Parts: sequence; structure tokens; C-alpha cells
Amino acid sequence: MPGDFPSAPDTVAPDDSRSETGQPALGRRRWSETPASIKHSGSISRLGSFRSSSSGVLGDKVYRYTELQEMEFRLVRILPAKMSTIKCEIIHASLKNPPHYLAISYAWGDAGDTRKIQLEGTGISVAVSLYGALEVLRKKREAVLVWVDALCIDQQNRDERTQQVQLMTSIYSKADSVVVWLGPDADDSQLASQLLADVASKANIQSNISSIISSGMGKAGFAAVVALFERDYWKRLWVVQEVFNGKNIMVYCGSSNLPWDTYKAASQVFWSHKGALDHYFPGGSYHGNGGLTYSQVLAYQGPGSLPDIHSLRELGEESLLAVMRACRRKLSADARDKVFGILGLLPAEIRNEFPVDYSLSTREVYINVVDFLLSTTERLDIICESIHFPIHTSSVNLPSWVPDWSHIPETPALCNSYDFSAAGKTKANYRFLDERRNKLEISAIYLDTISAHGISVGTLCTLADYLMAFLHWRALLLAADIEVDPNLYRIEEAFAATLCLDQVPTKYNRWSDWLTACYHVFASLIVERLPRLPIDSDLRQYAKARVEIEPHQRRQFLQDHFGSKMMGRCFCLTNNGLMGMGSGFMAAGDVVVVPLGCSTPILLRPEGSKGEYRFVGDVYINGYMQSNAIEQWRRKKREVGEFVIH
Repeated sequence: MPGDFPSAPDTVAPDDSRSETGQPALGRRRWSETPASIKHSGSISRLGSFRSSSSGVLGDKVYRYTELQEMEFRLVRILPAKMSTIKCEIIHASLKNPPHYLAISYAWGDAGDTRKIQLEGTGISVAVSLYGALEVLRKKREAVLVWVDALCIDQQNRDERTQQVQLMTSIYSKADSVVVWLGPDADDSQLASQLLADVASKANIQSNISSIISSGMGKAGFAAVVALFERDYWKRLWVVQEVFNGKNIMVYCGSSNLPWDTYKAASQVFWSHKGALDHYFPGGSYHGNGGLTYSQVLAYQGPGSLPDIHSLRELGEESLLAVMRACRRKLSADARDKVFGILGLLPAEIRNEFPVDYSLSTREVYINVVDFLLSTTERLDIICESIHFPIHTSSVNLPSWVPDWSHIPETPALCNSYDFSAAGKTKANYRFLDERRNKLEISAIYLDTISAHGISVGTLCTLADYLMAFLHWRALLLAADIEVDPNLYRIEEAFAATLCLDQVPTKYNRWSDWLTACYHVFASLIVERLPRLPIDSDLRQYAKARVEIEPHQRRQFLQDHFGSKMMGRCFCLTNNGLMGMGSGFMAAGDVVVVPLGCSTPILLRPEGSKGEYRFVGDVYINGYMQSNAIEQWRRKKREVGEFVIH
């Protein structure tokens, strides 16, 4: 696929030709006994005295692609297995009336790890992953037609890549079957396949699933499934549309193959039985990529990492943002493919607004996304996807308000996770100030200016990070000159609400109960984990408080109610006594505003001598997440101003 995900640092992106390179050929080989609906593609020669800028080539000898006509695509014919060498031919076919073929979905893998095949008489090198897919599909006595991106698209021809990516939806949807190739047998993958089939077959029988999970014999099987779900294939962005558009999908792993529905059913069982998996495979039992637990990998990786596109498509023009959010953690080698690679998942009316064009810069493609969403949704939520903490370096040189989709942040935008409505039903009022769309002017209600902020909780955090942040943030709160409300107890109730972004469980119907539970968990864990750290008498009393949280439940309680809320953020106070929690990138002097048509307040940093601002990030401000600023504006207690963001 153009823009596939690299599994090794030296993998070459499609722009730079991930296929083997050589010299174009003179001359052409003619073929006979070919059906009228298909024709051979290229020519092979030992000649190679010049290089073509428009045509890619493969192999030690030279293969030159023949130009594709409108609605044409190439297919690879895998010839019958007469000897160990894999032999293939390339043909042209029309998508208007295609022959029967299979479309292969796979991960490119390490570009330096290759095997030889014969393409129309000449030896060429292909990635080991592709070699394995061709080998498993090859038959003894009959040829097999397949579509596979690395061979069927001239990777060096930018115009052809552009044209073929636009046909990707049709290529996968018109295939007799989509073949998902996960790679060779490894890490007990055959055992994993057996367990997946067993779980899927008993998906509707609760007692059987529980017995499978609790069985000591099943432990090796679950470990094998975890390894299978952690394979590189699942991290690819292109996988999402390949699976979504396939009408019949088979998953191959080494010598095992199962229907896609089996993988999907098993994944859903793992998600619904996450509690049981946590019990039998407690945290820390798996230390693979990312250090996730068994239950996290089984529920959220593998098939569980693919979003429910059918439900997202129902959001109309907002489906673009929803799909991009859902696919943000998927990887592609070409940054532009973070947009081009999801177009096949969207309704035609949106796809038509984003013609695939690899002559566009990444910057222009990403700005086009913001431009489209601002215009069609009349909302500013899209700019909150521009997440600047932890600080990362980008070579794209985007304006601060344009999300860098090639970057995978560990914390999502607040409006993506919570039902906030800071600007009510207002519509965004904005304009671009220059032709290149470097600067965006927005209308927003000024709330206040940040006066102080606490330490930031990182994204690779431990329990100690949360505990120390709590101590520092509370100390900052107690040291403030509190003028808004002299009642310290009420202020600490607001602090407890801020720590969880006001996501208080319904069982705590009084603010005092939530404050006690919140402070008890933090204080008791501090006493337990940091016994020599002096804390004030109030916190020691909270540590001893009687609450319905058992000692062994405290850490999980903290993770469930504060972990994702505090991660990547820091506590802040404003000049006029407001409190909040926002991007760890914030600084004293940042301005807090509620833009018209935005679900949350945002932070803007004054920069330069022209009265302009840099977008810092979104922010939770206690008391201002549900239209309060809009109501104050309508009562003429606040004003709407214009802010230029660069």
C-alpha cells in the first residue's frame, strides 16, 4: 500500500521507492494465449543505460511497467508450483469487469529483509512478508490471481500512485476475497489460532468462556494470542480500509487460516470479559510493546484496534474527524497517507473533497482537513486535536492550530473523550488571514489569564508521578490567595472535581463524599508508598477515613478515575481564582478563552509584536464547561473578542 507502516527505521517510504530500483528497459516482450479481458504489463531486458523519471523498475534485470489506462489495474498471476522458486506474471485488467482475484493485506516489514522470486523470467527481491503471502497462496496445479500493492503499483510513479490509491476502495471491494497475511508461524501462533476458534465458537455461552479463561491449560494459548495481536500488521493504517471494504476476508498466519469473523468474535469476547482476564492475568504479566497487560492487548489490540467505521460514517460530514481520531494511532510511512489512507472509509461526498494528490505537501493536506471541517461543521473542535505535550519535533512546519496527524499523542483532546459544551450551540466565527492559511482569526470569549500551574504529569508515568502531582497541586491551591470563596472546604471540593474533569461517579451524589473518597485514595497511597514523606494533618485524617474502597482497590480506583484525566496535563490557577487542568505545555501568562463553536476552553499564548497568539491546547476550567461563559456573554458580563492564531 502506498504509505505503509515501517517496522524498522531503515524502511523506505513510498515517496522514496520502497520497491527495488533499477533501469528502464528498451524493447517489449509479446505474449500469446492471454484472455481478451487482461493483458501483460511490462517488459524485461538486460539493457539499462538510462533512467526514467516516470516509471518504476524491479529486479537485477530490468522490469518496466506498462502505463495503465483509465480504470485499469494490475494483477499478479502466481504460477503453479513446479519447483521451490515462486514464479509470477503481471497482467492488466479492468475494474469495470475484473477477473476473479484475491487482494492481499499485509505489513511490508523490514525493507532490508528480502527473498527472491521470478517475475516473468527475471529474479527480483521482495520483502520477506510479501514472499510469505505469495508462498501460502500458491497452488500446486493452477495459477492464482492476486492484487498486491508492492508489485501492482509502480511505486516510483507519483501520478500512478495517486490514481491507484483513488481506486483502492474498488480494488478491495471487488476482490473475491481479501487475504490478511499476519506472517509466518511464530510464538505458538498455531496454538493462538486454535484458542481463537474455540473462543469464537463458544462466544454465546458465558460459562464456557469463563472456564476457558480460568483454565490453567489456556494460559499458554492466551500468551500466544497476545503475541499474535501485537504483530506489526495490526498497527498499519491501511489495514482499516482494506478490512472495511473486503466482502469476504480470510486471515492467514503461517499454516493456519481462519475467517475474519472468527477473529472479530473472539476479540469481542475478550473485550466483554476484560474483568475476568484482569483477574487471571493481572497487570504486569505481559511486557511486550508498550508494557500492556494481557487484558489490554486482548481487548484493544489486534482486531480490537480497528474502529467501528459503520457507526462513524453515520455522523455525516463530521465523520472525517471521527475517523481520523479513531485511526490516529495507526502508522503510515507517508505522512499524507494519514488522510489519504482513510478516505476509502468515508462517504463519497467527503472523498470527493479530498482527491488523492501526492504532489501536495503534507502541510497543505493537513490544513485542508481543518479548512473542510471548519466550513462544514461550523465547529472549532478540530484545532483541539493539535496536541503539543509532550513536546515533539515536526518537520512539517504546521501552524500551531493545525493537528499533526503524523504524531501519535498519548492524550486525546478533551472534546474527544467527554461531553463538554463550553460554547453551547454557538457556531464558529473564523477567517483565514492569508492565502497560504498560516493565520486563523477566531471569535472567542475571554475568561482569564493563567497565573500559576503545577508540575505536569507525563505520559510514561508511574503511581509516584500521580501522587507527587497531587501533593504539588494541592500545595499550590492552599498557597493561593483565595478571594473567590473563603470556604476552604468548598474549594477543595472543586479541586477534587477538577482532578477527575468533573467525571464523578453517580454513586457519589454529594460533593463531600467525592472529596473524601478522592483524598482518601491519594493520601492513603502516599502514606503507604512514601511513608517518610511528611504530610499535613488533614491528609493524614483523610488517609484514615472510612470509605467503601478496600486497600487493594485504591490503585485501580486512582487509575480508573484520575489516570487518563491527569496524564499529560497539569493543574492551573488564574488571576481571578479560577482553577482548571489543561495541557502540560501551558505557562503562566497564557490566555484562557472560550471560542464560539468549541466544546472546551482553550489556551492561547501571546507571541510576537503583532498581538497574535500560539495555540497551546485545550483546558478544563471548573465551572465553565457547560455554556456558562456563553450565558455570561448574553447577560453582557463578558465580551467576545477576535484572536489571531499563527
